[in-house]
Amino acid sequence: MNQHRRSPKKKNTVSLIVLCLTLLLGCSRAKTPVVNQIDLSETVDSTAEKKVAVFYDDDPTDQWNYGKIYAGMARNLLGHFNTDVSIIDVADYQRGMLSGFNAGIYIGNIYDYPLSDDFLNDVIHSENSFMWLNANIWQLFKNEAWGASEELGFKYVESEVINPEVKISYKNKELPRLESDVYFNLVNIEPGSQCEQLATLQITGAVDQPYAIRCGNFFYITHNPMANFYASYLVFADLLHDLLNTGVVENHRALVRFEDLMPGNTNYDRVKEQVDFLYKKGIPFAFGVIPVNTDPEGVWGEPGKTVYLYEDFMLQDLIKYMVEHGGTPVLHGYTHQHDSISGVDFEFWDGENDKPFPEDSYTWADERIKAGVQQFEKAIGYAPVIWETPHYSASPNTYFALANSFKVIYERIQVFNDLDIPTANSSVDYTNIPYITQTFPYQIFHSMYGLRILPENLGYLEEGGDEEFGVLPTPEGKLALADMYWVVRDGVVSLMFHHWQPSQNFYDTINGLEQMGYTFVSVSDLLNESPAE
Repeated sequence: MNQHRRSPKKKNTVSLIVLCLTLLLGCSRAKTPVVNQIDLSETVDSTAEKKVAVFYDDDPTDQWNYGKIYAGMARNLLGHFNTDVSIIDVADYQRGMLSGFNAGIYIGNIYDYPLSDDFLNDVIHSENSFMWLNANIWQLFKNEAWGASEELGFKYVESEVINPEVKISYKNKELPRLESDVYFNLVNIEPGSQCEQLATLQITGAVDQPYAIRCGNFFYITHNPMANFYASYLVFADLLHDLLNTGVVENHRALVRFEDLMPGNTNYDRVKEQVDFLYKKGIPFAFGVIPVNTDPEGVWGEPGKTVYLYEDFMLQDLIKYMVEHGGTPVLHGYTHQHDSISGVDFEFWDGENDKPFPEDSYTWADERIKAGVQQFEKAIGYAPVIWETPHYSASPNTYFALANSFKVIYERIQVFNDLDIPTANSSVDYTNIPYITQTFPYQIFHSMYGLRILPENLGYLEEGGDEEFGVLPTPEGKLALADMYWVVRDGVVSLMFHHWQPSQNFYDTINGLEQMGYTFVSVSDLLNESPAE
């Protein structure tokens, strides 16, 4: 390392400047993050891990068999806790296997899938926590000698189509359902049994039906909340706390992120106004940066024009300004495009045809990710520690390659009906493999892809946009979603915003979330936390 001598006078002047800056920043209410030195908490304490088994149905001949998707989604949610998760084909179950786990989950995805007597008996008489989702619950009661009704305290009645207008009541909140969410399995709780009703299907003009029940250490949810990915999914996510007997205290936080800041196409003054609004309120934030802006077709300008972050001195200054005012940079792809314009096009996924690009592979993704890191570092002098995949769209080839450059991603992810692990020497073709995009109600400390995930679940705040999760992307819509997320006892809601959208909508949403009781935190605050125990 080169060392240079400084005169005492120059050294004192520099020290005074540093002291003044420190005092100024210390007086501000928004914490300035040390953007390239964020300390990550230890995500796993192996001495206190709870071993959890997730069992799924598998039938390769059934086109609607998404068992591995649902198992992967459950495994990701379990990554919020201090767990060691095993995903197991229920057909491979061996007698006594459950005793080796602190808790188990079975996802009944295929109607009347044949479950072994060993599995059913062990579930009925397990001394550890177990949660059953959806179908095949009736198989527990097929042999009276097993004593399921007496042991558990409820009986299966029938499978029923429930009008989608019927809401789920949980924690004194009415949670809506999607129109496709109609298939439920009705049960009766035996009088005087240990069972309690945790959530209810509120049926107008008829007797309410149990939606989620707990009978001692046995839990049952009467449909598959991951197949019907909406408010009921939040009930499942919250009940995992009870399954694992955590001691988490009620705590509701919020994140906010500016989106798609790119060289040559950013309104610097407008962004500063919006940043100043947050800074005055003491609200930290994140911001996604695309380091290379290219327009091969000339949609917005000269065909083939490319602007690099290291060429845009005003954006560089804006990034520094944002960091000084409580912002944490997030690398939002390399060019955020494949064939078309940056910021609009997909980068790691063929969005037009909803499939991977022909060149999709671990190595291809790794090269693009590293190129993005290099471009940001070339311009700013350091690389962000957080990544966001453009349009939240990629195959596991990209997710596993990300681990070479990042430990943390801030997004939603695509979960595929496949459990293989791609490597540099063995990429997987995901062209015809079904997937679901999974959002998260809280931080995931260790996901199935080996990455830590910060949640983004309220979506894009925009004027004139389409509905998402049954609500418009307006301030009112975002607050309605946030109200649903309140049922998750340690939930984190997060929204994203493009600076060219109406600022007042942004301000109204931020103020509304605070009025609801949410506390805005920085990503570094979350990254210093440890898994729920």
